[in-house]
Amino acid sequence: MRLPRHRRRQGRASLLDRSAVVSIRILAETPHLDAVAAWLHAQWWAADGWTLAATRDFLAAARGPRAPACFLAEEGGMPLGTATLDTDDLPARMDLAPWLASVLVAPAARGRGIATALVAHVEAAAAALGHARLYLHTPDAGRFYAARGWHGLGEEAWQGRPTLLMAKDLPVSRPGG
Repeated sequence: MRLPRHRRRQGRASLLDRSAVVSIRILAETPHLDAVAAWLHAQWWAADGWTLAATRDFLAAARGPRAPACFLAEEGGMPLGTATLDTDDLPARMDLAPWLASVLVAPAARGRGIATALVAHVEAAAAALGHARLYLHTPDAGRFYAARGWHGLGEEAWQGRPTLLMAKDLPVSRPGG
């Protein structure tokens, strides 16, 4: 998937400069595996009890097309953000699958639509596999996901704190139709 490069103008993203592109591909097929593993480990995974080595090993194996599949957005050889199609993401809800998980954009790349593109990419990957619904949980980004068609299913607990469980119904492709 290729996206237009956004140029900052007066603090707002613009689609005016289309000379460079952002691409999204499997993280393990890029030279950025160690850097992204460090990002995710510091952001969430360490708190879930993962070591940095285990985080890296999981991401190296998350090659898809079925879950787990970890995707990376990059531009000009630089990693911008990541998102994962995963089999589980919330210990209290092992009955639900698949999950949109670990959506994270580097601070310098925020405000350019990178997270939106990564979310759409994971949604499309799940739909292409025949999944009719995708789940996520978020302690603080419910409004972001709601603006992209996700709906709340209720509050759950994650690491002893409240998190919003959300879902999105996906357009499933049917053979011959």
